[in-house]
Amino acid sequence: GLLRYHGADGRIELAGRRVFLVHYDDYGYAMACTGDWELVCCGHSHHAEVRSVASVKGNQAWLVNPGTVAGLAAPSTWVMGDLAAMRFEVQELQREPSTHHPQ
Repeated sequence: GLLRYHGADGRIELAGRRVFLVHYDDYGYAMACTGDWELVCCGHSHHAEVRSVASVKGNQAWLVNPGTVAGLAAPSTWVMGDLAAMRFEVQELQREPSTHHPQ
C-alpha cells in the first residue's frame, strides 16, 4: 500500500537522511537532542516552527513542526522540505472565500 503505520513514532530513512517522526513536540525536541537523527518531525502544538537543535553529541538536528493544516486556533500551515539541501520552509494555505450564506 501507499501508507505504512509506524506506531507511536516512526524511525525511517528518507532520501539518505535519518528521520524521526512523532506527534508530540516535547518528545520531538528530546529526540532531536540525542544526535541520532538529522531531521525530527513533530506536531501537537499547532505552532509552525523550523529550527536547528544542538545535540548532546555536538551535532545539529532539524526540528520541524508543520503547525496545523486545518487552521485550528492558528493559521493553516504546512512545511515544504528539501532533504538534499536540508532546507525547510513554512507555507501558509490560502483559503478561498466562503460561498456559504446563512439564511
